[in-house]
Amino acid sequence: MHIKSIGQGPDLVLVHGWSMHSGVWSPLLELLSEHFRCHLVDLPGHGQSEWHEGDFELKRLLDNLSLALPQEAIWLGWSLGGMVALAMTHNYPEKVKKLILLASNPCFVQTDDWPCAMAAEVFNNFSASLAEDQQLTLQRFIMLQAKGANQPRQVIKQLSEQLAQQHEPEPEALKAGLKCLAEWDLRDTLASVNCPTQMILAENDHLIPVSLAEYVQKLQPKLRIDVMPGLGHAPFISQPQQCQLVIEQFIHE
Repeated sequence: MHIKSIGQGPDLVLVHGWSMHSGVWSPLLELLSEHFRCHLVDLPGHGQSEWHEGDFELKRLLDNLSLALPQEAIWLGWSLGGMVALAMTHNYPEKVKKLILLASNPCFVQTDDWPCAMAAEVFNNFSASLAEDQQLTLQRFIMLQAKGANQPRQVIKQLSEQLAQQHEPEPEALKAGLKCLAEWDLRDTLASVNCPTQMILAENDHLIPVSLAEYVQKLQPKLRIDVMPGLGHAPFISQPQQCQLVIEQFIHE
């Protein structure tokens, strides 16, 4: 697994979301690397990480991350990356000093008792479109991430540029990532997490509804929740300085 480290200070692990790679953090990285030793993970089959069948099996993924990353660090995960970081707190609690879930849901697809997520029909249609035309589906996903942002064109431009800078993700890795989003249910993990945890939501996110705040607060009363107004699914691209401020306030509490 490819991991790039940059900056000086306390260890901070950053895990990107579905279909992207660690380069997506660049607007935020310029700010965070001044105060932290940032470890940028490319998930299997994304960016510069190779793909092998089964790499997204949760235990194997977490074991590989554990071997490659510092003994104790702050973990920051965006979207699918947030689910990975949350799962680390269960399998390797000694590894996670603090946890930051950025635009991430412990249960991504709606269930009867979890309405604050993506509708199953929408998710299934998206998965079907990936099998038909991967490139078009990735572009549609970029548009969806930018929707609701105060500067959607900027978000579309940056996400598109990042996607173009690396080889497209491995098709099997994309399918495996969607399977994770569909099947992982980490609500019990969030309820039992022991380290200080922050959830950052965006007011206009069309993938992770802001109504999630009410539900996760019941699961984990100690959770710190910050809502960023006027932003979509990638708030660290629209407003990197504002995002940095919210993150560092929590870290230094």
